[in-house]
Amino acid sequence: MKKYTSSLFLTIVLFTLSAQAETVDYTDFIAMQDDIETLNTTVQDQQTLVAKLSDDIGLMADRIIEMADRIVYTEELLAQSLTLLVNNPDFAGTSSSNGTALTSPVDNSVLTPTAPTITTIPESSVYLLYASTVPTFSAGNTISLYVDSTDALNSKWSQVIAYANGATIYLAVKRIDDSTISTISNGVKVSF
Repeated sequence: MKKYTSSLFLTIVLFTLSAQAETVDYTDFIAMQDDIETLNTTVQDQQTLVAKLSDDIGLMADRIIEMADRIVYTEELLAQSLTLLVNNPDFAGTSSSNGTALTSPVDNSVLTPTAPTITTIPESSVYLLYASTVPTFSAGNTISLYVDSTDALNSKWSQVIAYANGATIYLAVKRIDDSTISTISNGVKVSF
């Protein structure tokens, strides 16, 4: 009886499972193979895209490193230039050439009829202001004005405007320190 009951139970289970099983024909099998092949192609395409993205990230990282190196190099050049300027005896006023630099107004400034602030390195409130129609400050093309205060500059600025006659003009200075006059500074091109 035990054997008979076991066989009956096994038969019932098999019929239940077979009733729930889905039959597959050849068309369904081919469709399933096509789906698997499409999935395989999609996975391969994604692997290719990930590999390309990895290469692009590598190139971008190389470019960022190159750009960072250029920035560091530029900063080093700026630091070296600053060191040279600070240690330059002409700018410190300790040179035998007694040089000076005109730092304001700057090159290509557009000026108003009001006198600009004249700034030099080393700083000086007494100077000769040169205004020229040529960048070489040659004789016959240049006027010079003695300036010993802001008021003097304001009162003499009209002479510079008249000499410029609405055109571009070049400005430079010679710093006066007691009885010593510096060499002529750099020239700056200005317009009105």
